[in-house]
Amino acid sequence: MGIRRAITILTALLAATVSADGQMLFKSKNSRQLVEELLPRNSFGITILNTHFRANPNSIATFISASDKLPIQSGIIMSTGMVSWAGYPNDSPSSGCAMFTPGDSRLEKIAGAKTSDAAILEIEFVANTDEVSFEYFFASEEYPEYVNKGVNDVFAFFIEGPGYDTLYNIAKLPTTGEPITVDHVNAERNSEFYIENKQWRGFSIDNPGTSLASVFQFDGMTTLLEAKAKIRPYATYKLTMAIADVGDNIYDSGVFIKSRSLKSAGKLQPIGPYLKSEIEKRIHLIGANRIRVSGDTVGFDKTIHFDFNSYDILTEDTTSLNAVAELLTVFFDAKLRLIGHTDDVGSDEYNMDLSRMRARSVANYLNMRGIDDSRIITEGRGKRQPVTHEQTDAARRKNRRVEFLIYK
Repeated sequence: MGIRRAITILTALLAATVSADGQMLFKSKNSRQLVEELLPRNSFGITILNTHFRANPNSIATFISASDKLPIQSGIIMSTGMVSWAGYPNDSPSSGCAMFTPGDSRLEKIAGAKTSDAAILEIEFVANTDEVSFEYFFASEEYPEYVNKGVNDVFAFFIEGPGYDTLYNIAKLPTTGEPITVDHVNAERNSEFYIENKQWRGFSIDNPGTSLASVFQFDGMTTLLEAKAKIRPYATYKLTMAIADVGDNIYDSGVFIKSRSLKSAGKLQPIGPYLKSEIEKRIHLIGANRIRVSGDTVGFDKTIHFDFNSYDILTEDTTSLNAVAELLTVFFDAKLRLIGHTDDVGSDEYNMDLSRMRARSVANYLNMRGIDDSRIITEGRGKRQPVTHEQTDAARRKNRRVEFLIYK
C-alpha cells in the first residue's frame, strides 16, 4: 500500500491558487471548542457538561469548505490520519498515513477485526426534550478497491445513559439499521447512500477546478445522514464519536459532523415531574423542606443558617448550596426565584431589607458556582411569613431561611 506522494502537496497548492472556491480550511481546537461548533447558536435545548478527546491531535479539527460539492460545508472532521489531507485533490488512490495510536475495542466488536489509529470524542450532555440528533457523512480512501477485502474501516456514535443498558450505536442506515462501514455502504451495497469521488487528473472538461475531485481526497463517501436517539429529558447521557482503521493503518477514513446540527430535537416535556424527582434524589444534600409542585414550578424551603442580624453564608450551608447549583446545571433552562425570610426580632422595614440581602447572598454564591445571574430573581418577605410562631431561639433560627422556587 502506497503513501502520499510529494506531488500531492504541489497539486493541492495549485488547485487552491486556481480555484479559491475549492479550498478546505482546517483549524485545531480543544474538545470543548469542537463540540461548541456543533451546537446551534442561541439554542437552549441542550447543554454540555463535559468533553474529552482521545487521539493524535492532528486527527480532529473544525473544517470549512467553500465548495458546495460536499454533503457538508462546515463542521468538525475526525480522521484515522491527518485531517488536513482530506482537503487535497483526489490525485492518489492510496492516500493516508499511520498515526501509530491505539484502536478501540468497542469498534472492534462492530468491525469484527483489530483496529488502530482510533480518534474518539466524548460528549457528556443534558437535553430538555425526548430526542437528540445531528447530521454527518462518512468518507474513506478504501473505496472502491478495498471493499470486502478485510480492511473495513469503521466508526460509530455510541450513546449511553438512562434507557440504554449497554452502549448503543446510533450511526446506522435508516433503511436497514446496518452499521456504516466501507463494506456496508458502497457502489454495490446500499448504493443509494454512496457517492463516488473520481480520481483527479488535472483540469479538464470532466474535471474542472470546482469538481468534487479537485477539492476532496477521499475516493468515496456516504450521502448526508442523520443520527438520532430517544432520551429522557434532563438526564445525563454520554455520546461517544469514534472512528478507527481496520486491517491496515495507512489508508485513511474520516467522519464529518455538520456544524450547528447537534440539537435536542424532540418534544418539550413538562419540567415539574423530572425536577421533583431529581430534588428527591438529592434531598439529603440539599436539605429541602416542603417540596411542592404547581404546574411547571417546583418549590421548597431551605433553611440557611444565617447568624442573627447577618446575611453571610455560613460554611455549614455550602454543601447543600453546591447541590442546588448542580441541580440548576442539569435543569439548564430553568429559572430560580429566591425569597428571603427573617425571624421576628426587629422592625418590619429592617427585616425586609435583611431578607432581601439574604436572598441576594444565596444568589451570589450560586453565581460563583456557575449559575448565571440572568436566571435568578431575588426578593424579600421580611418576618411576614414565618414557618413557626414560637419565639424560642430554635424557632427563630428556622425562620431565618430562603425559599427556592424553580420554574420554567
